[in-house]
Amino acid sequence: MELRPYRESDVQRLAALANNLRVSRYLIDTFPYPYTQKDASWWIGEGAHANQAIARAIVIGDQLVGSVGLTPQQGWRSHIAEIGYWIGEPYWGRGIATWALSTMTREAFEERGYRRLIAPVLAPNAASAHVLEKCGYRLEGTLTEEVFKLGEFHDILHYARNAPGSERRGNER
Repeated sequence: MELRPYRESDVQRLAALANNLRVSRYLIDTFPYPYTQKDASWWIGEGAHANQAIARAIVIGDQLVGSVGLTPQQGWRSHIAEIGYWIGEPYWGRGIATWALSTMTREAFEERGYRRLIAPVLAPNAASAHVLEKCGYRLEGTLTEEVFKLGEFHDILHYARNAPGSERRGNER
Protein backbone atom coordinates (compact mmCIF):
# COMPACT_ATOMS: atom_id res chain seq x y z
CA MET A 1 0.00 0.00 0.00
CA GLU A 2 1.07 3.55 -0.58
CA LEU A 3 -0.19 7.11 -0.36
CA ARG A 4 0.50 9.21 -3.42
CA PRO A 5 -0.77 12.42 -5.02
CA TYR A 6 -3.77 12.07 -7.28
CA ARG A 7 -3.16 11.73 -11.03
CA GLU A 8 -5.37 12.60 -13.98
CA SER A 9 -5.41 8.89 -14.77
CA ASP A 10 -7.35 8.34 -11.49
CA VAL A 11 -10.51 10.08 -12.75
CA GLN A 12 -12.45 7.02 -13.91
CA ARG A 13 -11.47 4.85 -10.96
CA LEU A 14 -12.24 7.64 -8.47
CA ALA A 15 -15.66 8.20 -10.00
CA ALA A 16 -16.42 4.47 -9.99
CA LEU A 17 -15.50 3.97 -6.31
CA ALA A 18 -16.96 7.25 -5.04
CA ASN A 19 -20.30 6.90 -6.83
CA ASN A 20 -21.68 4.76 -4.03
CA LEU A 21 -24.24 5.93 -1.50
CA ARG A 22 -22.80 3.58 1.13
CA VAL A 23 -19.47 5.42 0.78
CA SER A 24 -20.83 8.98 0.61
CA ARG A 25 -23.63 8.78 3.19
CA TYR A 26 -21.37 9.75 6.11
CA LEU A 27 -19.08 12.18 4.26
CA ILE A 28 -19.32 15.98 3.93
CA ASP A 29 -21.43 17.45 1.16
CA THR A 30 -18.40 18.35 -0.97
CA PHE A 31 -18.33 14.58 -1.59
CA PRO A 32 -21.53 14.39 -3.64
CA TYR A 33 -23.80 11.53 -4.57
CA PRO A 34 -24.12 10.67 -7.35
CA TYR A 35 -20.38 11.16 -7.93
CA THR A 36 -19.58 11.75 -11.60
CA GLN A 37 -16.41 11.86 -13.68
CA LYS A 38 -16.86 15.65 -13.68
CA ASP A 39 -16.73 15.57 -9.84
CA ALA A 40 -13.61 13.39 -9.96
CA SER A 41 -11.92 15.74 -12.46
CA TRP A 42 -12.72 18.74 -10.25
CA TRP A 43 -11.39 16.95 -7.17
CA ILE A 44 -8.11 15.96 -8.82
CA GLY A 45 -7.64 19.34 -10.52
CA GLU A 46 -8.78 21.70 -7.75
CA GLY A 47 -10.56 20.24 -4.73
CA ALA A 48 -7.71 18.11 -3.43
CA HIS A 49 -5.59 21.27 -3.10
CA ALA A 50 -8.19 23.89 -2.13
CA ASN A 51 -7.44 25.92 1.00
CA GLN A 52 -3.98 24.32 1.27
CA ALA A 53 -5.48 20.86 1.74
CA ILE A 54 -3.31 17.79 1.34
CA ALA A 55 -5.08 14.85 -0.26
CA ARG A 56 -3.54 11.50 -1.08
CA ALA A 57 -4.80 8.59 -3.11
CA ILE A 58 -4.65 5.31 -1.21
CA VAL A 59 -3.21 2.83 -3.69
CA ILE A 60 -2.67 -0.92 -3.69
CA GLY A 61 -0.42 -1.93 -6.56
CA ASP A 62 -1.36 0.86 -8.95
CA GLN A 63 -5.06 0.63 -8.09
CA LEU A 64 -6.80 3.54 -6.32
CA VAL A 65 -8.85 2.19 -3.38
CA GLY A 66 -9.65 5.35 -1.38
CA SER A 67 -8.41 8.67 -0.11
CA VAL A 68 -6.98 10.32 3.00
CA GLY A 69 -6.24 13.96 3.59
CA LEU A 70 -5.63 16.94 5.82
CA THR A 71 -7.42 20.28 5.85
CA PRO A 72 -5.37 22.91 7.68
CA GLN A 73 -7.25 25.18 10.04
CA GLN A 74 -6.70 28.95 9.99
CA GLY A 75 -5.70 31.76 12.32
CA TRP A 76 -5.35 30.90 15.97
CA ARG A 77 -6.08 27.27 15.06
CA SER A 78 -3.26 26.99 12.48
CA HIS A 79 -1.55 24.29 14.56
CA ILE A 80 -4.56 22.02 13.86
CA ALA A 81 -5.63 20.06 10.78
CA GLU A 82 -8.80 18.12 10.18
CA ILE A 83 -8.08 14.61 8.96
CA GLY A 84 -10.49 12.57 6.87
CA TYR A 85 -10.57 9.42 4.80
CA TRP A 86 -12.77 7.08 2.82
CA ILE A 87 -12.31 3.62 1.33
CA GLY A 88 -14.12 2.13 -1.67
CA GLU A 89 -16.67 -0.43 -0.54
CA PRO A 90 -14.96 -3.44 -2.18
CA TYR A 91 -11.99 -2.78 0.13
CA TRP A 92 -13.81 -2.41 3.45
CA GLY A 93 -12.74 -4.60 6.37
CA ARG A 94 -9.15 -5.12 5.20
CA GLY A 95 -7.36 -2.70 7.54
CA ILE A 96 -6.71 -0.21 4.74
CA ALA A 97 -8.36 2.73 6.52
CA THR A 98 -6.38 2.02 9.69
CA TRP A 99 -3.12 1.89 7.73
CA ALA A 100 -3.91 5.08 5.75
CA LEU A 101 -5.04 7.03 8.83
CA SER A 102 -1.99 5.93 10.80
CA THR A 103 0.35 6.84 7.93
CA MET A 104 -1.22 10.28 7.35
CA THR A 105 -1.30 10.97 11.10
CA ARG A 106 2.43 10.27 11.32
CA GLU A 107 3.10 12.55 8.31
CA ALA A 108 0.98 15.33 9.81
CA PHE A 109 2.90 15.29 13.09
CA GLU A 110 6.43 14.41 11.97
CA GLU A 111 6.72 16.09 8.56
CA ARG A 112 4.14 18.87 8.63
CA GLY A 113 4.50 19.93 12.25
CA TYR A 114 0.85 19.86 13.30
CA ARG A 115 0.27 19.77 17.03
CA ARG A 116 -3.31 18.46 16.88
CA LEU A 117 -5.53 16.56 14.46
CA ILE A 118 -9.31 16.58 14.62
CA ALA A 119 -11.74 14.16 13.02
CA PRO A 120 -15.50 14.79 13.09
CA VAL A 121 -17.54 11.63 12.48
CA LEU A 122 -21.28 11.25 11.95
CA ALA A 123 -22.53 9.22 14.92
CA PRO A 124 -23.96 6.31 12.88
CA ASN A 125 -20.53 5.69 11.32
CA ALA A 126 -19.32 3.20 13.93
CA ALA A 127 -16.70 1.72 11.60
CA SER A 128 -14.95 5.08 11.21
CA ALA A 129 -15.08 5.72 14.96
CA HIS A 130 -13.46 2.32 15.50
CA VAL A 131 -10.66 3.11 13.02
CA LEU A 132 -9.95 6.41 14.78
CA GLU A 133 -9.81 4.73 18.19
CA LYS A 134 -7.42 2.06 16.87
CA CYS A 135 -5.16 4.88 15.65
CA GLY A 136 -5.03 6.61 19.04
CA TYR A 137 -7.73 9.25 18.55
CA ARG A 138 -9.96 10.04 21.53
CA LEU A 139 -13.62 10.93 21.57
CA GLU A 140 -13.70 14.41 23.08
CA GLY A 141 -17.37 15.19 22.78
CA THR A 142 -20.62 14.95 20.88
CA LEU A 143 -22.25 17.81 19.00
CA THR A 144 -25.98 17.11 19.05
CA GLU A 145 -27.95 17.25 15.78
CA GLU A 146 -25.04 19.11 14.16
CA VAL A 147 -25.56 17.80 10.62
CA PHE A 148 -28.60 17.40 8.39
CA LYS A 149 -27.90 14.85 5.67
CA LEU A 150 -30.11 12.62 3.56
CA GLY A 151 -33.23 13.84 5.35
CA GLU A 152 -31.97 13.14 8.88
CA PHE A 153 -30.24 15.01 11.67
CA HIS A 154 -27.03 13.43 12.96
CA ASP A 155 -24.82 13.98 15.95
CA ILE A 156 -21.13 14.59 15.30
CA LEU A 157 -18.61 12.64 17.34
CA HIS A 158 -15.58 14.89 17.77
CA TYR A 159 -12.38 12.83 17.79
CA ALA A 160 -8.90 14.30 18.21
CA ARG A 161 -5.30 13.32 18.72
CA ASN A 162 -2.42 15.47 19.89
CA ALA A 163 1.13 15.12 18.62
CA PRO A 164 3.37 13.01 20.85
CA GLY A 165 4.77 15.17 23.64
CA SER A 166 2.22 17.95 23.20
CA GLU A 167 -0.45 16.69 25.60
CA ARG A 168 -1.84 19.42 27.78
CA ARG A 169 -0.46 19.57 31.29
CA GLY A 170 -3.31 21.05 33.30
CA ASN A 171 -5.32 24.20 33.07
CA GLU A 172 -3.11 26.92 31.58
CA ARG A 173 -4.99 30.14 32.34
